[in-house]
Amino acid sequence: MHEGDALLAGHSSSPAQNGSKIPGPPSSPPTTIQPQTTTAESLAHSIRSKFLNKLHKVPLPSWALVALGFLIVLITLSCCLCFCKKMVFKKKKEKGGKEKNEKNTINLSNVKEDRTKQHEQLGDVCLSLRYVPTAGKLTVVVLEAKNLKKMDVGGLSDPYVKIHLMQNGKRLKKKKTTTKKNTLNPYYNESFSFEVPSEQIQKVQVVVTVLDYDKIGKNDAIGKVFIGLNSTGTEQRHWSDMLANPRRPIAQWHALKPEEDVDAELTKK
Repeated sequence: MHEGDALLAGHSSSPAQNGSKIPGPPSSPPTTIQPQTTTAESLAHSIRSKFLNKLHKVPLPSWALVALGFLIVLITLSCCLCFCKKMVFKKKKEKGGKEKNEKNTINLSNVKEDRTKQHEQLGDVCLSLRYVPTAGKLTVVVLEAKNLKKMDVGGLSDPYVKIHLMQNGKRLKKKKTTTKKNTLNPYYNESFSFEVPSEQIQKVQVVVTVLDYDKIGKNDAIGKVFIGLNSTGTEQRHWSDMLANPRRPIAQWHALKPEEDVDAELTKK
C-alpha cells in the first residue's frame, strides 16, 4: 500500500469511529408571542409617559404635591356637592310648582265662589211693620232700598216695590209703590195698610218683590223676600218683634233673594 492510499484511508475513517459527532445546522431559540397592542392604547401610554417625565422634571417639593392632591380632591368634592344640590333644588322646584298650581287652583275656585256671591247680592230693602190688634190693621211701610242689582244697559235700574198679602198660598191683596228712575238706591217712604183680623195675623204672609220697570216687555224681578208665617232668619225675627210690640212700628233691613228661591220656599210651606 502506498502512502497516498494510507492517507486517504486515514481521512476517510468515520467520525463515529473517532468518537466525535457531526455538527448539524445551528438551532434557533424559541420565540415568545408578544400581545399586540392597539393604536389607542399605545397613544395613551405614550402621552402618560411624556406627562410623567415632564412632571418628574418639574422641581416640586413634597408639600406642593400634597397640596395639589388636596386641591384636586377638594375640587372633585365641590363638583359632587354642586351636582347634588342642583338635583335637590330641581326636585324642590318641581314640588313647589305643583303646590303653587294647587294654590292657584284653590285661589281660582275662591274667586269663582266670590263672584257667585256677588251675583247673589241683589240688594236690600228696608221695611217698617206695624200691627194694631184692636183695629185688625197691618201697616207695611216701604222706606227705601240700596245696592240693587243693575238691570239696565246703562248700569242703573228703574225700581219699584210690589207687596202681596197671602194666606194658604192665595193672594189676598196687592199693593205697589211708585217707580224711581235711574237709581240703585231708591227712597220711597210709602205706606200701605191691610185689614187682617187678630185671629188671622198668625196665618198670613207679606211677600215683597223689588222689580225693574221696563217700557218694552216684562218687568224683571230684582229680588224678593217674604215675612210672616213660616219665614226664617231676619224675616221671622222682624215679624215676631212686630207681634210682640203692638201699635209700634218696627223697621228692619232685609236682603233680597232670587225670585225662584222665594217662590220655592212659599210652595214648600
